[in-house]
Amino acid sequence: MSKSSKLCHKTSYPRSNIFCNLIDKIVKRPSSQFLGQWGYHSYEPRIYRTLTKILRKSNPDFVELLLKKTKDYVQDRSCNLAMIWRTFTPVYCPSPLSGVTPLLYVAQTRQSTILKILLQYGILEREKNPINIVTTILFYPSTVRIMVDHELVDIQEDAKSCLLLCSRVLSAIPIREIETQLNLGRRPIISNWLDYIPSTRYKDPCELLHLCRVTIRTQLLTNNMLPNGIFSLLIPVRLQNYLNLES
Repeated sequence: MSKSSKLCHKTSYPRSNIFCNLIDKIVKRPSSQFLGQWGYHSYEPRIYRTLTKILRKSNPDFVELLLKKTKDYVQDRSCNLAMIWRTFTPVYCPSPLSGVTPLLYVAQTRQSTILKILLQYGILEREKNPINIVTTILFYPSTVRIMVDHELVDIQEDAKSCLLLCSRVLSAIPIREIETQLNLGRRPIISNWLDYIPSTRYKDPCELLHLCRVTIRTQLLTNNMLPNGIFSLLIPVRLQNYLNLES
C-alpha cells in the first residue's frame, strides 16, 4: 500500500484509530477514574502524547474529530475532558513550566488549516484575550518549522492566512498592543502585517455584515452549537459558509 493510500485509509476510517478509541473510552465513561485522579496508569499521558504528534504533523482531520468528540465539555474549562483548554508540553520545548494550549501552539506554529478548524468551533471567541493569539502569530520566533512530506512550509504565508482568519472572528483588533510590541523592538514575521488586518477592525466602522456574523456566532456559541448549528439555520448556503468562516 502506497503512502498516500495509507493516509486516505486512516482518514476514511478514523474510528479505528487508537487515539480515537482512547477518546471514546473517556467520553463514554466519564467516571471518577477519568475525571478525578489522572495518574500514571490513566489514559491522559497517552492522549496528550498523541495530541502533540497530531498537532506537530498538522493533521486537521483528527483535530476536528477530537473537537467533535469532546465539544460537549468545552464550556467547562475545569473538566478534564475539555481537552482543547488543557495545556501540554510540545516536544520542541520540554520544560514542564512551558505548557501551552492547542490554540496557542497552533498560533506559534502558524498552522492555518488547523487554526481555521479551531476558530470554526469558537475557540478564539472563548479566549479571554484573543489579541494574545494575534500577537503570537506575528511575533513568536519562526524557528519552529512544520514538515509536510519532508519539505518546509512557508510560515510567512501561513501567518498571513492566520491573520485573515482571526479577522473573520474578531470585530476589533487593538492595533496599539501590536505597536507596543514593535516599540519594544520585537520584529513581526510579516513586515507588511497591517495589510492582512482589515481597516474595519481597527480604524473604520466595522461592516454590518460582519457584525451580524459575530452576533449570530456568539448566540450559537452560548448554546454550544458551533459549528453544527450554523447548518441548521434556514438561510442560503452562501451565508452558512460565511458564518462558518469560509470567506
